[in-house]
Amino acid sequence: MKLSSRHIFLIIAVIVLLLSALLFNPFSVNDQGYRTVVQGITGTEFVRFEPGMYWAGFFSKTTEYADVVTVQVERPEKRKADISYFSEPIQCQFADGTYANQVGYSVKWKLPNNGERMLAIHKDYREQSRLAASLADYSKECANYSFQLMDSERHYSGGKSELAEAFKFQLRNGQYIIDQHEQMRVDSASGEKIRSYENTPRTNADGSFVLAKSDVQQYDIVPNFVAITLVDYESVVNEKLKAKVEQSTREAIAKQELVTAQQEALTAEMRGRQKVAEVRATEEAAKIEAEIRAQAETAVSKEQALQARYQADKALAQGRADAEVARLKVQAGLSPRERAEFEKETRIGIAAELAKVNMPQIVIGGGNGKQGANPMDALGVNMLMEVMAKMEKQ
Repeated sequence: MKLSSRHIFLIIAVIVLLLSALLFNPFSVNDQGYRTVVQGITGTEFVRFEPGMYWAGFFSKTTEYADVVTVQVERPEKRKADISYFSEPIQCQFADGTYANQVGYSVKWKLPNNGERMLAIHKDYREQSRLAASLADYSKECANYSFQLMDSERHYSGGKSELAEAFKFQLRNGQYIIDQHEQMRVDSASGEKIRSYENTPRTNADGSFVLAKSDVQQYDIVPNFVAITLVDYESVVNEKLKAKVEQSTREAIAKQELVTAQQEALTAEMRGRQKVAEVRATEEAAKIEAEIRAQAETAVSKEQALQARYQADKALAQGRADAEVARLKVQAGLSPRERAEFEKETRIGIAAELAKVNMPQIVIGGGNGKQGANPMDALGVNMLMEVMAKMEKQ
């Protein structure tokens, strides 16, 4: 089959179009997690944020940026995949002149979802690698400024979170303008007075910080993740840290020994009080026992005295009865001899009755310490004399 010149021309045109479509594809694809800056053949630019295929136009140029640009500063063995910018640890100086020989951190920068600002970023940096390098430099400056706000002792004594907060604040809002103030401090390890300098952020009249703005704030690039992952002190700082730990350990031991001594002293005092209380209780018990015994003896003495008086009254009554019988017999006409004999027997009987009386065993003497007379003897004689006297009156 013979082809005409027209057919040959059409075939060549189709081939040229196909080759042009392959070489200068007007379609492009934006991947998930990225945005693409498209520059057309006429110089017009726009940004494609949505993922998927789109019409870019013939002979257009596309530049891809990640939605999040990650800057990692760390030891090589800690390097993560899909990092926009990586460098080995940097060196930072503390306010006291000591150094952290190795400082590592990770910052994830979120690019703005605004076409105008994204085009401004592209105009200044032209590609992501340059933007990432600029963000890395800014991160390094913020890290250095943050370390200058405190000395190494303050950092390892609990200032790590304060340092991290200062780092995040500057990354987001701008760098501090730092003012330096001279002061005297006491070294915690040696106790010596050392001249030092305190760096503080400069503030406005309203208390807000004076900040140096950068492209980060101008283009609304936001650090949505910040972490200080490595702080390796120089040897002199490690020696100070070791001395501080040893000092803290000694202080803790001394405090514990003091608490133990105080507890032992308190225990000894309580034991002494307990012994005093025991002796006092024993003495009180003995005193109460003696008082009860004395009261009991007094009660017994009173009871015995009452019994003696009762028996004496009984004997006296019996004597009176016998004397009355004798008197009646005499009145009835006894002879003088019988009367004398009767009185004799009566007296002997009264004496015998009196001899039967049980006298109390406890005798209460005089209070002057001298030996007194037996009161029961006196009582018996008195009763006998009383009976005799009444018989003589008859």
